[in-house]
Amino acid sequence: MIKINLIPPEYIARINRKVVIAKIALAAVVVFATIAVVSVWHITRSKTIEADLARSEAEMLILQKDVEQVKAIEAQIAEVQKYLNSINSINKGRFIYTSFLQDLVGDLPSTLWLNNVGTTLSGSVVAVSMGVNSNSAYDLAYWINSLETSGPYTEVGIGSIAVTDTEMGKKFTVPITMKYTYK
Repeated sequence: MIKINLIPPEYIARINRKVVIAKIALAAVVVFATIAVVSVWHITRSKTIEADLARSEAEMLILQKDVEQVKAIEAQIAEVQKYLNSINSINKGRFIYTSFLQDLVGDLPSTLWLNNVGTTLSGSVVAVSMGVNSNSAYDLAYWINSLETSGPYTEVGIGSIAVTDTEMGKKFTVPITMKYTYK
């Protein structure tokens, strides 16, 4: 089979030229549309970011006022705390001896009495040296054990026990040293 092309070559060249021009025009339209869409997307994103920034800055201004109020309140709290600390430091040393004597006499059995009490204060620790008299060796031992095992007393030490005969029976005299920690 034989094909005969009756279309003149100039006409085919002109059609091919129109197809190339159409392809170039289509590519240009596609590129232009893509650039336009990307530009619109970037512009929209930019406007959204600017709006978010403006909203965040307005919110920051509102919150900045709150932060300033918090700082002012914290300064007031610090000043009040400083005032309370100074009152506590004054009061802490004020009741050491009262508390010491209440703790000491609170556990003292009725058969014991104090001959003398000497104290030395160092911060919140009171070094105590005292002479104790007793009519009962059992009560004396119980009270010394109580000092060693409970309460705010540390470093409890006893000296030599002197025993004397009296009209009411035996009298035990002992020097005691200890440290009392005020809490």
